[in-house]
Amino acid sequence: MRAVIKADCPKHAREVAAQYWEITEEGTWTRTVGSIGDQQWVAATATSVSHAVLLKSLCRNCDEPIRVTNRSWAVRVGGKYLDRLNDRYLCPECSDVQRRDEERERERRLQAVRAEKEREKLKAEEEARTIAAALADEEAKDGSTSRLPYRRPTALALYLVLINHAAYNPGKPLPSVADLGSLGWTGDTERDTEALLDLYRAHLVAIASETPRKAFDVSEEDGELRFFGPEVKWRLVGGSTTATANARAVRTHFMTAPGQEAHDDRQALAELVDRMEIINVISYLDGLLTKKYDYPAVPEGRRQELADIVRKGFAAGYTSGQMICFAWRAADSAAAWKERNAHMGPPEASSGAVTILNNKIDTAIEVHHAIPEYDPPRWHQQPPALAVLRQLNAEVKRVRDRSVISACPQCDHQGLCETDTGAMVRCIHTATVPEQPESQEDPAEA
Repeated sequence: MRAVIKADCPKHAREVAAQYWEITEEGTWTRTVGSIGDQQWVAATATSVSHAVLLKSLCRNCDEPIRVTNRSWAVRVGGKYLDRLNDRYLCPECSDVQRRDEERERERRLQAVRAEKEREKLKAEEEARTIAAALADEEAKDGSTSRLPYRRPTALALYLVLINHAAYNPGKPLPSVADLGSLGWTGDTERDTEALLDLYRAHLVAIASETPRKAFDVSEEDGELRFFGPEVKWRLVGGSTTATANARAVRTHFMTAPGQEAHDDRQALAELVDRMEIINVISYLDGLLTKKYDYPAVPEGRRQELADIVRKGFAAGYTSGQMICFAWRAADSAAAWKERNAHMGPPEASSGAVTILNNKIDTAIEVHHAIPEYDPPRWHQQPPALAVLRQLNAEVKRVRDRSVISACPQCDHQGLCETDTGAMVRCIHTATVPEQPESQEDPAEA
């Protein structure tokens, strides 16, 4: 090590610095700082007029001996005997260069971040303007170009549901499919989304201004605005008069329209309602198991079997209320069975409810048991479209019911009646009043 002392420093300072940096032949300090004088004064005096050069500890960058300003730094770099080869530290000059490089790099990154934030801000502002313009266009739609999509029976049926929902929720947008959860409108969110898009393409619904930003996406390639169907909130196009007229036209189409296409639409409506009825019963059974008994839902491996069992019950002529009764009895019996068998767990009870439901339906069919109708409890959420489309499907079937046709004084034996112009059309039997089935509360609701 070599000590370097300023030539023009005072004599007493030069002496203190010489003693401060003096080392033995082994390379250790000749004396402690405290033996020279007050430690803080000695260190301050010596380091203000001198420094040391570690001859064996070379800068890892430029291979020059490293200059140190105090003993602590000398030991850190050169080790106890001040002779350690260095592969870690830089000399002050190289350290300054590195520091400046790091500061420039840090500043470059900060500028890049600021530039990126500015780009994102401008992009967000541009996207907001694009979305606002699109929503303004949607708001301007007045129904002048609307048309009923007669070859899209699910869309037609859902349109009636939307009209009904809007009538009971004035001033509010129609909820998005995502808002409705896993059931959507009809129990099938993908089908619901496609039906809504059919209605959108037919200019019967428009995107509501309350639609969240996440529903939109502006393409990076062409700047085109796209929307994500399940997240979109909708509104009906046209006023209440338009909605009423369209609803009447849709009902008339399903109930009386002639031809194969209309027949296929009626068949599709019946299948849609049947599927919702099955989903409704399964959802109720799952709810009983999870909410009342704290069991898991029906196992995934038995859900298709459960759907087939429920379908069998409906095919046998049981009503929705009677199927709710079957489901309640099956869950109750499964719970009682579990209590009698200590080795059974909740999953086995949930699976057992499927078997019990099947047995109860088979027995009722075989011996012609009278099954009461239960209304589902308030906690049960059925597909939102079920009530409206169940009624529509019942009206469609009633129009073609042979007993209703026979009792109707307005039509012939084929269910046709003559208009004022002499045309033969399907009679809707307004002179007869359909009987309403009685129902009773589900005792499990309490």
